[in-house]
Amino acid sequence: MKTFLTLLLLATTACSSARMSDRESDRLFREGQYDLAANRLQKGLQSQGEESRDALLYYLDIGLSFHSSGRYQESNQAFLKADEIAEIKDYTSLSKEAATLLTSDNIKDYKGEDFENVLISTYLAMNYALMGDTENALVEARRVNHKLYRMVNEGQRKYQQSAFARYLSAILYEAEHNYNDAYVDYKNTYQLRNNFAGLRWDLWRCAWLLRMPDEMEKWDQEFNLTAQDHARAQLLGPKSNQGEIIVLYENGISPIKRPNPAFTQIPKFYPRSNPVSYAKVEVNGVDQGNTALLEDIESTAIQNLDEKFGGILAKKIAGLVAKEAVAYQIGKSTNSPILGLIAKIAMYASDQADVRSWNLLPRDLQILRIPVASGTYTVRVLPEGWSPLPEKTVQIGPGQKHFLNFRFMP
Repeated sequence: MKTFLTLLLLATTACSSARMSDRESDRLFREGQYDLAANRLQKGLQSQGEESRDALLYYLDIGLSFHSSGRYQESNQAFLKADEIAEIKDYTSLSKEAATLLTSDNIKDYKGEDFENVLISTYLAMNYALMGDTENALVEARRVNHKLYRMVNEGQRKYQQSAFARYLSAILYEAEHNYNDAYVDYKNTYQLRNNFAGLRWDLWRCAWLLRMPDEMEKWDQEFNLTAQDHARAQLLGPKSNQGEIIVLYENGISPIKRPNPAFTQIPKFYPRSNPVSYAKVEVNGVDQGNTALLEDIESTAIQNLDEKFGGILAKKIAGLVAKEAVAYQIGKSTNSPILGLIAKIAMYASDQADVRSWNLLPRDLQILRIPVASGTYTVRVLPEGWSPLPEKTVQIGPGQKHFLNFRFMP
């Protein structure tokens, strides 16, 4: 009877996720009230406790809210805590893992999807870059691809390197006049996303700075570069004294987890409405071009979870066997087949898909680089077909690279 009551209790609580039920924090974030969203999420974490099974979810969205608010130091504190939680190998106890065979994965501590754990380092790198801390930004950008390397080689995942992280590290290396490493990362970015328009200038410029005429000729032929392209590329050379505004554009909303129609106890990611593909950027009222996509979070999320379907299904099948065995034992030990049947119904009812996820991520990450002379500039980002985002003003010195981030949600 004690086992039966425990199962009933788990059945009634398994699907409850305090973070995923908090629609008000989502609404505040969508409306651009990032500080209010962060404060509410912090209160939610406090009420649930640091050891709650949703702690990672809270830290992820607190970090993202502070990031979008421009409070990068506080954002980093939340992301570093999230990274610590996600990295703990023994985070899920054996008792909780065994219990999920009889009930639901929802009772476990949320450890994050692989792509979510990688994005923690991506956002740390972005925050450090936005703070002007090139050294730590490079450390985190390198960690992104180190995590992916481990997932591929140790976890046997079919992942590829992050074009966004590679490109960000290339920019940072170039800012430090480390053109060899910058060139390597620009070439890595090209292998991952060869349709990114700005690379034609970046690759040629690094080859030019490294005095590699054969490489310069290769890119000339690859991109059909003109003298005008060469002049554009050289604008960011160390002797030009040109500064640069680098717009980091976080576009849309990431997919949402729902039960998989093929097996409703397994989660599946579904795209949410994202009507905007890119944004136009104006500097002091002058059109500077459109942002370009470098990281498709939506596609990565869907693909990564779909690849795990077989492993999750195997566990669910093992759970079915365990449920039948436990229900049989309850009926036998109590001499009540009806009680065994009720216990089985309770266990099956509790076994629902774990639809928790990092709820406020963008659909994708985009970049636009804008060479500028020294001076003060007002930057406006206009998502395609929508109203402009709140503008930002920045002071640029000779040769300075300044990062600005903008977030759009439909």
